[in-house]
Amino acid sequence: RFARGSNLLEEAYELADDAHSGPGRRKNTDVDHPVAVAELLDEHGFDPEVVAAGFLHDVLEDTDTDPGEIVDRFGSDVGGLVAVMTEDESIEPYEARKAEHRARVAAHSGAAAIYAADKLAKTRALMDGGGSVSDAQLDHYRRTLAALRESQPELPFLPELEENLRAIDAGRQHACRR
Repeated sequence: RFARGSNLLEEAYELADDAHSGPGRRKNTDVDHPVAVAELLDEHGFDPEVVAAGFLHDVLEDTDTDPGEIVDRFGSDVGGLVAVMTEDESIEPYEARKAEHRARVAAHSGAAAIYAADKLAKTRALMDGGGSVSDAQLDHYRRTLAALRESQPELPFLPELEENLRAIDAGRQHACRR
Protein backbone atom coordinates (compact mmCIF):
# COMPACT_ATOMS: atom_id res chain seq x y z
CA ARG A 1 0.00 0.00 0.00
CA PHE A 2 2.75 2.50 0.89
CA ALA A 3 4.17 2.29 -2.65
CA ARG A 4 0.95 3.42 -4.31
CA GLY A 5 1.15 6.80 -5.98
CA SER A 6 4.90 6.66 -6.54
CA ASN A 7 5.93 5.46 -9.99
CA LEU A 8 9.40 4.62 -8.68
CA LEU A 9 8.14 2.52 -5.78
CA GLU A 10 5.37 0.85 -7.76
CA GLU A 11 7.82 -0.16 -10.48
CA ALA A 12 10.39 -1.38 -7.92
CA TYR A 13 7.71 -3.48 -6.23
CA GLU A 14 6.60 -4.92 -9.58
CA LEU A 15 10.15 -5.91 -10.55
CA ALA A 16 10.78 -7.44 -7.11
CA ASP A 17 7.51 -9.38 -7.25
CA ASP A 18 8.13 -10.61 -10.79
CA ALA A 19 11.75 -11.53 -10.06
CA HIS A 20 11.00 -13.37 -6.81
CA SER A 21 8.04 -15.32 -8.20
CA GLY A 22 8.99 -15.78 -11.84
CA PRO A 23 11.02 -18.34 -13.74
CA GLY A 24 14.29 -16.47 -13.11
CA ARG A 25 14.36 -17.02 -9.37
CA ARG A 26 17.28 -19.14 -8.22
CA LYS A 27 16.32 -19.60 -4.58
CA ASN A 28 13.11 -20.34 -2.73
CA THR A 29 12.18 -16.70 -2.31
CA ASP A 30 9.11 -14.55 -2.36
CA VAL A 31 8.46 -10.83 -2.24
CA ASP A 32 7.30 -10.74 1.40
CA HIS A 33 10.76 -10.08 2.85
CA PRO A 34 11.70 -7.29 0.38
CA VAL A 35 8.31 -5.67 1.03
CA ALA A 36 8.94 -5.78 4.79
CA VAL A 37 12.35 -4.15 4.29
CA ALA A 38 10.97 -1.42 2.01
CA GLU A 39 8.09 -0.77 4.39
CA LEU A 40 10.48 -0.28 7.34
CA LEU A 41 12.51 2.18 5.28
CA ASP A 42 9.39 4.05 4.19
CA GLU A 43 8.01 4.20 7.75
CA HIS A 44 11.22 5.86 8.89
CA GLY A 45 11.20 8.47 6.14
CA PHE A 46 14.08 7.30 3.97
CA ASP A 47 14.33 8.71 0.46
CA PRO A 48 12.28 6.96 -2.24
CA GLU A 49 15.48 5.72 -3.91
CA VAL A 50 16.48 3.93 -0.69
CA VAL A 51 12.97 2.47 -0.33
CA ALA A 52 13.04 1.31 -3.97
CA ALA A 53 16.42 -0.34 -3.37
CA GLY A 54 14.87 -2.00 -0.31
CA PHE A 55 12.35 -3.68 -2.60
CA LEU A 56 15.17 -4.76 -4.90
CA HIS A 57 17.96 -5.56 -2.43
CA ASP A 58 17.86 -9.34 -2.97
CA VAL A 59 17.06 -9.58 -6.68
CA LEU A 60 20.66 -9.88 -7.87
CA GLU A 61 21.49 -12.61 -5.35
CA ASP A 62 18.24 -14.55 -5.60
CA THR A 63 17.18 -14.21 -9.23
CA ASP A 64 18.52 -13.96 -12.78
CA THR A 65 17.88 -10.21 -12.89
CA ASP A 66 20.71 -8.37 -14.61
CA PRO A 67 22.33 -5.45 -12.73
CA GLY A 68 22.08 -3.34 -15.88
CA GLU A 69 18.31 -3.71 -15.88
CA ILE A 70 18.12 -2.13 -12.44
CA VAL A 71 20.30 0.82 -13.49
CA ASP A 72 18.38 1.24 -16.76
CA ARG A 73 14.98 1.18 -15.06
CA PHE A 74 15.73 2.96 -11.79
CA GLY A 75 18.90 4.98 -12.30
CA SER A 76 22.40 4.79 -10.94
CA ASP A 77 21.44 5.74 -7.35
CA VAL A 78 19.08 2.77 -6.92
CA GLY A 79 21.34 0.52 -9.01
CA GLY A 80 24.33 1.46 -6.89
CA LEU A 81 22.50 0.72 -3.65
CA VAL A 82 21.39 -2.67 -4.93
CA ALA A 83 24.96 -3.42 -6.05
CA VAL A 84 26.32 -2.58 -2.59
CA MET A 85 23.64 -4.81 -1.06
CA THR A 86 24.72 -7.76 -3.21
CA GLU A 87 27.24 -10.17 -1.73
CA ASP A 88 30.33 -11.18 -3.68
CA GLU A 89 29.61 -14.90 -4.08
CA SER A 90 33.22 -15.54 -5.13
CA ILE A 91 34.44 -14.92 -1.58
CA GLU A 92 34.70 -18.06 0.52
CA PRO A 93 34.21 -19.14 3.21
CA TYR A 94 30.86 -17.81 4.45
CA GLU A 95 32.42 -15.81 7.30
CA ALA A 96 34.85 -14.01 4.96
CA ARG A 97 32.08 -13.23 2.46
CA LYS A 98 29.86 -11.82 5.18
CA ALA A 99 32.72 -9.79 6.71
CA GLU A 100 33.53 -8.19 3.35
CA HIS A 101 29.87 -7.42 2.76
CA ARG A 102 29.36 -5.91 6.23
CA ALA A 103 32.37 -3.63 5.76
CA ARG A 104 31.23 -2.51 2.30
CA VAL A 105 27.67 -1.83 3.45
CA ALA A 106 28.66 -0.08 6.69
CA ALA A 107 30.64 2.49 4.69
CA HIS A 108 27.54 3.56 2.71
CA SER A 109 24.72 5.26 4.63
CA GLY A 110 21.88 4.34 2.27
CA ALA A 111 22.97 0.73 1.99
CA ALA A 112 23.53 0.56 5.75
CA ALA A 113 19.91 1.60 6.29
CA ILE A 114 18.72 -1.14 3.94
CA TYR A 115 21.01 -3.68 5.61
CA ALA A 116 19.75 -2.77 9.08
CA ALA A 117 16.13 -2.95 7.90
CA ASP A 118 16.92 -6.30 6.27
CA LYS A 119 18.27 -7.75 9.51
CA LEU A 120 15.40 -6.29 11.52
CA ALA A 121 12.84 -7.80 9.15
CA LYS A 122 14.60 -11.17 9.37
CA THR A 123 14.74 -11.15 13.16
CA ARG A 124 11.07 -10.15 13.35
CA ALA A 125 10.21 -13.10 11.10
CA LEU A 126 12.31 -15.43 13.26
CA MET A 127 10.56 -14.23 16.39
CA ASP A 128 7.19 -14.78 14.72
CA GLY A 129 8.12 -18.41 14.11
CA GLY A 130 9.34 -17.92 10.56
CA GLY A 131 12.12 -20.47 10.49
CA SER A 132 15.38 -20.97 12.28
CA VAL A 133 18.78 -19.33 12.23
CA SER A 134 22.14 -21.08 12.29
CA ASP A 135 24.88 -20.19 14.73
CA ALA A 136 26.87 -18.68 11.83
CA GLN A 137 23.92 -16.53 10.73
CA LEU A 138 23.25 -15.36 14.28
CA ASP A 139 26.92 -14.46 14.69
CA HIS A 140 26.71 -12.53 11.41
CA TYR A 141 23.65 -10.63 12.68
CA ARG A 142 25.49 -9.73 15.89
CA ARG A 143 28.55 -8.57 13.94
CA THR A 144 26.28 -6.58 11.64
CA LEU A 145 24.73 -4.82 14.62
CA ALA A 146 28.19 -4.00 16.01
CA ALA A 147 29.46 -2.70 12.66
CA LEU A 148 26.39 -0.55 12.11
CA ARG A 149 26.46 0.80 15.67
CA GLU A 150 30.03 1.92 15.00
CA SER A 151 29.59 3.34 11.49
CA GLN A 152 25.93 4.45 11.41
CA PRO A 153 24.74 4.75 15.04
CA GLU A 154 21.84 7.01 14.09
CA LEU A 155 20.00 4.25 12.20
CA PRO A 156 16.53 3.89 13.74
CA PHE A 157 16.45 0.08 13.39
CA LEU A 158 19.38 -0.72 15.66
CA PRO A 159 17.66 -0.66 19.10
CA GLU A 160 14.94 -3.10 18.03
CA LEU A 161 17.47 -5.26 16.19
CA GLU A 162 19.53 -5.49 19.37
CA GLU A 163 16.45 -6.34 21.42
CA ASN A 164 15.41 -9.03 18.92
CA LEU A 165 18.86 -10.60 18.92
CA ARG A 166 18.79 -10.78 22.71
CA ALA A 167 15.36 -12.41 22.61
CA ILE A 168 16.48 -14.92 19.97
CA ASP A 169 19.56 -15.75 22.08
CA ALA A 170 17.39 -16.20 25.17
CA GLY A 171 14.99 -18.43 23.27
CA ARG A 172 17.83 -20.59 21.97
CA GLN A 173 19.35 -20.90 25.45
CA HIS A 174 15.98 -21.83 26.89
CA ALA A 175 15.48 -24.46 24.18
CA CYS A 176 18.93 -25.94 24.91
CA ARG A 177 18.06 -26.38 28.60
CA ARG A 178 15.01 -28.50 27.87
